[in-house]
Amino acid sequence: MRPATVLQHLTHHRGGLDPARLCVETGSTEAELGAALGALRAEGHRIVDVGGRLTLAGGAGWGPETLAMRLDRPVVFRASCASTNRLARELAASLPVGAALPVVVADHQTAGRGRRGRTWQTVAGQNLLFSVVLRPRLPPARIPRAVLAWAAAMAEVLDVSLKWPNDLVVLDGDRMRKLGGILAELETMPPPPGRPAPPPTVVLGVGINVGQRSFEDLPDATSLALLHDTVPDRAGLLSRLVAAIDAVDVHAGELLAPWRARACMLGRVVRVGERTGVAQGIRDDGALILDGTAVLTGDVELVAGLEPT
Repeated sequence: MRPATVLQHLTHHRGGLDPARLCVETGSTEAELGAALGALRAEGHRIVDVGGRLTLAGGAGWGPETLAMRLDRPVVFRASCASTNRLARELAASLPVGAALPVVVADHQTAGRGRRGRTWQTVAGQNLLFSVVLRPRLPPARIPRAVLAWAAAMAEVLDVSLKWPNDLVVLDGDRMRKLGGILAELETMPPPPGRPAPPPTVVLGVGINVGQRSFEDLPDATSLALLHDTVPDRAGLLSRLVAAIDAVDVHAGELLAPWRARACMLGRVVRVGERTGVAQGIRDDGALILDGTAVLTGDVELVAGLEPT
């Protein structure tokens, strides 16, 4: 019996449950129930005895048991790991087709990576660092479109803007303050003899600044705590983000419409590498159109003081 099962029962019975009944409903002994309650309290849940009934009295909770209850996927939780993407890729390599796909969550990464080999460093225990394993039934060439759609789904949950290709940002005049980033990695397998190739595996790594309030040497970084002056329930937020990713129909005809609607650089003068021009849109394959020319990779900066001509 997992503590997550006890948490689920207490969540569904806000008026509280008699301990004996809770033991029966969870199939646990009195000692097992006591251990489960201790584990949940250690994750931040306030569980009190009110008139002989165990009641969930508060505390958002954060940890493996909380996440196991809140997410509709298997959860692998680490207090610290090198990289959630690396761990997710290792796990995905042994998962057969049709298996439940996990979410890997860490409170701290020692070798977190961003796009183009950059490091991603955050304060331990303050933010969301997770990787979602996905197996969309798409050819590899169409995966970049799906990544944009997953990014747009998360931006909708957070109510923020998007910077090409996969940054979650808040527009502040001519500055784009970065709230989070996405790193997608693709794995393909050769087809078995006489059979079609299995669907590609995408590991979608996400880092979102949640409770951190200072960012040394990162003047354009921001967090949900800085934006809203409060720290949201990380487990609840993660649950909504993963649900939004899973709800994306990667075969939709207007798959990129939500991304275009939240892109903050379209129609503005931007710089990508050594090129400056108007970001006119994105092609259906995800390439940025800069003054009529497709750009496949690079970092976008808004150019202050220049208007499109």
